[in-house]
Amino acid sequence: MLVESTMQPAGTVTGRTAGEVTMRRLSIAIAALSLLISACAQQPPGGGAATSAPTGTAAAAAPMRGGTFIFAMWQEPTTLAPLYVNQTIAGLVGQVVYEGLADTDNDGNYVPRLAKSIPTVGNGKVRVSGTKMEVEWELQSGVKWSDGTPLTSADIVFTWQTWMKDPKVVNRAGFSEIETIDTPNDTTAIVKYKSIYAPYFLNFGGLMPKHLLTGVEDISKHDYNRKPLGTGPFVVTDFKAGDSITVERNPNYRVKDKPYLDKIIFKSVPTSEVAIAQLKAGEVHGMWNLLESQTVDLDKDTNLKILVTPSPSVERIELNTAVNKDMTDPTSAHPVLGDIAMRKALLWATPKQQLIDKLLFGKAKPGSSPVSQGWAAYKEPQDGYDPAKANAELDKAGWVKGSDGIRSKGGARASLTITSTTGNQTRERVEQVLIDEYKQIGVELKIQNQPSAVFLSGSWAASDPRKRGTFDLAMYASSPGIDPHVTVSTRYHSKQIPSAANNGIGQNYTRFKDPEADKAIDEAGATLDLEKRKAAYAKALRLLNQAYVIIWLYDRANIDAHRTSVGGWQSNVWDEVTWNAEDWSLKK
Repeated sequence: MLVESTMQPAGTVTGRTAGEVTMRRLSIAIAALSLLISACAQQPPGGGAATSAPTGTAAAAAPMRGGTFIFAMWQEPTTLAPLYVNQTIAGLVGQVVYEGLADTDNDGNYVPRLAKSIPTVGNGKVRVSGTKMEVEWELQSGVKWSDGTPLTSADIVFTWQTWMKDPKVVNRAGFSEIETIDTPNDTTAIVKYKSIYAPYFLNFGGLMPKHLLTGVEDISKHDYNRKPLGTGPFVVTDFKAGDSITVERNPNYRVKDKPYLDKIIFKSVPTSEVAIAQLKAGEVHGMWNLLESQTVDLDKDTNLKILVTPSPSVERIELNTAVNKDMTDPTSAHPVLGDIAMRKALLWATPKQQLIDKLLFGKAKPGSSPVSQGWAAYKEPQDGYDPAKANAELDKAGWVKGSDGIRSKGGARASLTITSTTGNQTRERVEQVLIDEYKQIGVELKIQNQPSAVFLSGSWAASDPRKRGTFDLAMYASSPGIDPHVTVSTRYHSKQIPSAANNGIGQNYTRFKDPEADKAIDEAGATLDLEKRKAAYAKALRLLNQAYVIIWLYDRANIDAHRTSVGGWQSNVWDEVTWNAEDWSLKK
């Protein structure tokens, strides 16, 4: 469950119909897909090791039991509650505590987690009637919450109901598509969707305990917000803001003799550079999310292992097309970025390849869309670096340079701010390069970085500037899952523009609006035909790029590092590094 919105439910908030297809064609598409899914579902939970990661020799000996693993993190979660989680680091920590019905393995296959199996048309657990669909999930028997209370189908219903009624959720993707849920017994939940909903597999990414939270008016003020109750291998026992988060072995974990570790301490450090220094010194056992530029020196240390795998994460700069003000009006026009000529010029003045070569040692590729890998990958490149073309475009559009070299038009000065996360040296260097590059085309750029806990909170109440519209340019990374619908629908559908009217629901931060893109997104989620879905996503993303509202900087890799004394650590192409924390161990 990756980036920036790690533990969000898969899906979309938008309403739609099944599309104009005959039942015969639909049945054929469903049958073909079900054969593929049925085969995938035979994979064992957990998946295999990442193909690019070194295999090591840990498997040659039985893992050691016990010990405390210290994990360095330089972004601090504000919450661990699954319905509020938006930061990658929050999902990384949270997924050792709570679980969902299903996950994705290294090959992009859906595998059961709390469920007994993956529902498909082939096994009769997915049933389509006209334009509606129902999915029957069956829980594993004997699963308990960490406090010993049995997990039941009532918890599935409670999770859906809570997501729908809590005004502070990041989004309601997938859950808003559900009409009702029947629970014929304690282990069976029949989820009835309002229409055909293709990305149902990962709809329930983090179940919530009904017995603990029933009657709680505001979960964000409950202990659960930072110490969520789960069914995973570990339990949160301590949350010290600015210092550490401690998780200890869950005595009621359903997998016998796991986890191997006694506890994991997620230790807060100010920057990734500090984390690297502590990893080298042996003060921490592992760290996450290294940049390509940081691997050069670490590769030489024989006490460390660097794990590099492909990743769906894409670094980007999003441009706010609405007025930069708190609770901005989505229909307003930014005095500078509202002009598509300016947006084109900024793209053409951004030296993607030079940034990759100089700051990342050439170990990345220029980005082209939010879906960089998987069956729906969209690889049509954006326009390349051409500052002369950028200057000509601005001249043509009436942006005139003043005595200081900065352009203006209609009383609006081309002065913009760029916001990213504090404590990230590479992003800060990118910003410095862009200050110089944009100045050459007559645009002033100022840096206004913020802590991850604010900038990436994904919370309207916590004043995430992207949600409330108080930014010009926002630089960060985000990752879709194997099914891109949650990313494409919640970030680029016009119904997903956060505003005061919808309590900030949605993640369309650029305020992008295009009826044809909306239609394509709706169609992509309303059919089980993968080829039709792929074509629909491609159309939507092509229209998105033609609006010049996002500069896709580069496709990132998953790069993590640990001491050679660590066993069981495996990277996952589609998930965060803690996906198999129950298998981690420390060698003597």
